[in-house]
Amino acid sequence: MSKQKNNKMAGLYCRLSKDDERTGESLSIENQKRILEKYALDNGFEIIDTYIDDGYTGTNFSRPGVQRLLEDAKNGRIDVIIVKDLSRFGRNYIEVGQYTDYIFPTYNIRFIAVSDNVDSADDENRGLDMAPIMNVFNEWHSANTSKKIRQVIEANARAGKYRATYAPFGYVKGTDEKHLPVIDEPAAGYVKSIFEMRASGMSPNHIAGELNDRKIPVPSDYREQKFGIASTRNSHHLWSDTTVNQVLKNPTYLGHLVQMRSTTVSYKNKKHVTKDPDEMIWVYNTHEAIVSQELWDRCREMEASVSQGKKQKTGIVQPLSGLVFCADCGNKMYIAWNNTRHRRSDPRTYRRDNFNCGNYAKFGDKVCFSHYIQLKVLNEIVLSDIRKKAGLIEIDEAGARSDFLRQAEAETADETAKDRRRLAQITKRLNELERLISSAYEDKVSGKIPEEICVNLLNGYLNEKKTLTDEKDGIGKRLDEAGSRVRNVDEFIRLLKYYAAVPELTREMALRLIDFITVDRCPGKYSKEPRVIHIYYKHLNATADNTINRITTVSQ
Repeated sequence: MSKQKNNKMAGLYCRLSKDDERTGESLSIENQKRILEKYALDNGFEIIDTYIDDGYTGTNFSRPGVQRLLEDAKNGRIDVIIVKDLSRFGRNYIEVGQYTDYIFPTYNIRFIAVSDNVDSADDENRGLDMAPIMNVFNEWHSANTSKKIRQVIEANARAGKYRATYAPFGYVKGTDEKHLPVIDEPAAGYVKSIFEMRASGMSPNHIAGELNDRKIPVPSDYREQKFGIASTRNSHHLWSDTTVNQVLKNPTYLGHLVQMRSTTVSYKNKKHVTKDPDEMIWVYNTHEAIVSQELWDRCREMEASVSQGKKQKTGIVQPLSGLVFCADCGNKMYIAWNNTRHRRSDPRTYRRDNFNCGNYAKFGDKVCFSHYIQLKVLNEIVLSDIRKKAGLIEIDEAGARSDFLRQAEAETADETAKDRRRLAQITKRLNELERLISSAYEDKVSGKIPEEICVNLLNGYLNEKKTLTDEKDGIGKRLDEAGSRVRNVDEFIRLLKYYAAVPELTREMALRLIDFITVDRCPGKYSKEPRVIHIYYKHLNATADNTINRITTVSQ
């Protein structure tokens, strides 16, 4: 291959990262251009173009300027590349070495790094011999700088300094030293409305539809309309379930700063990954909240619900939609409707909604049986049972609480009693072991027993102590769970009081109180067999997997 000394069509490359900006004027784009233009003029190069990446890291080559430079070099538009130093071209020693050692020689491209005295056309060039070492040093510098910057960012986050470019929808960045979020109306009202709709049982998709119907601007449009800050992303200018979820899952609305919620894979790989909540940095009560903790918790309850519900053509999600299951095959029961007449002689028809087993609706009696029940009837049964329980509280709250607690602990009452008896035995034995261990040490020191016997005794005591301590910890966890059932019963009573005066069953009410409902098969038109509905309430009677909560059997 011919030498590269005659290459004269030069491309000048300048790069400045945000980290390099702290270094000052010496690394500025203008200073790099002056140095490179003077070098090209003094050495007789013809400057074809100048390629600039301002604000880009050198740890990878996904930079528009360097990509255009490399494309022009491969196409023959330029045959020499001039940079201020190797670190301006890149800080990834593997990729830099791949270009300087393999790709550039293949395309007969001359590479010059002025400050590092590197010139690929000079075989005697000492800078060229040092290039691999300088590339490694440049990458180390990048890794070290990245580490320091992360430490500064983390320290600022722990100090409660808000570091995002923009505050979330509903807030603006404050002008105080920490730039803490300040409530912005009317956006804050829109945010609260989103949480209230979610707490009422509406799905994020339905909420998005409601916001679009009300012509509420999406956050990016709102920011541009009110503050003149144009969005750099393409937008359909419509709310979606994704946008709604971004609002619903942002704890900033509780008045807390939660920062460092994501990180990059490494200083080379800039792909963002979300951290676990316990790895994020939380600073509590830093600014005014838009939503209360209760409203936030109600939205989390909706997310944990077994059903999101199905929106009908009327735009309404029925209270029990998605919560009703076939007692025989376990399949969901879906809402259907039919038109019927009051009397055969009456030509007028009316709509009647009903639930039926999904399997039966698809495959008939080959798979399951009819579990037909009118939606209105099922709503009345559920509402009646909720009112009945609320009535018990009104008459005798202490007695009702005892009954609920007894039901909640029905499956685990015997085990809880055994655990408490065993815990007392373990506590007593651990106290004895402490005394025996202390006594063995004293007997050894006083010479009453030989050292070998003392060691054997101590090993036995310590092993028994560890075994009993582990068992005690396990029992403690189980008893804590039993205590949580008490708290669940208290929450159940609170909710019953809250909804006692509600005139009809609502979606929010159903989702907050009910896990699911099962309906037995339809007994037939002329059968006198009672129709049984099983209502599985939340907060009560948690089984081993803490999901199935069966409490009430109601006959139709």
